Amino acid sequence: MRQYFLPVGLIIAAISALIIPQTGIVLADYYGIRFTIIIIFLVSGYQTGTAGVPLNSRLLRIFLTAAVISLLVAPLLGLAIGSLLALPSSLIIGLLIICAVPPTLSSGIVITGVSGGNTVLALMLTISLNLLGILTLPPVLHLCLKASGPVAINQWGLLSKMLLLVLLPFVFGKTLRTVLNKQKVSSHWSYINSSCVILAVYISLAVSRQEFFHTNTGQYLAVFLSVSLVHVLLLVINNQAAKWLQLTPEDSKALLFVASQKTLPVSLAVLAGLSQDTGNAVIVCLLFHFTQLIIDSVLASRLRARV
Repeated sequence: MRQYFLPVGLIIAAISALIIPQTGIVLADYYGIRFTIIIIFLVSGYQTGTAGVPLNSRLLRIFLTAAVISLLVAPLLGLAIGSLLALPSSLIIGLLIICAVPPTLSSGIVITGVSGGNTVLALMLTISLNLLGILTLPPVLHLCLKASGPVAINQWGLLSKMLLLVLLPFVFGKTLRTVLNKQKVSSHWSYINSSCVILAVYISLAVSRQEFFHTNTGQYLAVFLSVSLVHVLLLVINNQAAKWLQLTPEDSKALLFVASQKTLPVSLAVLAGLSQDTGNAVIVCLLFHFTQLIIDSVLASRLRARV
């Protein structure tokens, strides 16, 4: 049930936002998205444990490779593909945001486990890339947005919001777990996280409901093609990087899935932190999330079958 809770919830959120958007609009006026983002990372920090993570030079090489691919190469891929497909400005903003954010907080680790990969390495990469991604996101996104058109962001303003909305709650949650000396945390906490993501998506779509209807079929197809291309290219690049690093099959799967995925909650936090109107950019982030889950789930099952 847990693996279907978020995808099914996101579908219900999208339908609800189109039919009954009034509640989402009211929640948006009272900073609903920001509160849900804070809860997401507070719970994520509380759930995160680091026991069993080996620190050595080999791990450092894997981390640096994953950081370059996930936090630098991915936004450039988004910029190139968005320009090639001539996406409207609001859709390019969404594509660049989802490409610039760090990896998913949980699904990359889960899918690594399904494929028979090294979940400890996947956990380490997820934590370290998310912490580093908070610092790289503002300047990388600023440069990519400037390259895509006359769009600029307040880098320091975005960084401060990422620190307040993402890093501070995450650190507080992790500290709370350490103080309480919790060796194990109930898996049911993930339902709180997923529920907050669903609520944040509902609020975002409710606010941008008109843009949702103004996006035509051709643009939806272009968005689907762009997010699919970005994710598949990231999978190919990470697969080649694993061969170059001469990783074991288990470690290769961790790099493959973690460094190829992108987190929806952070992209929603970025959208909430931008001062300008982002229109239907949330649609791109949502489609990217669904697309990566479908592609990676199929790929992980096939890799598991080979083992």
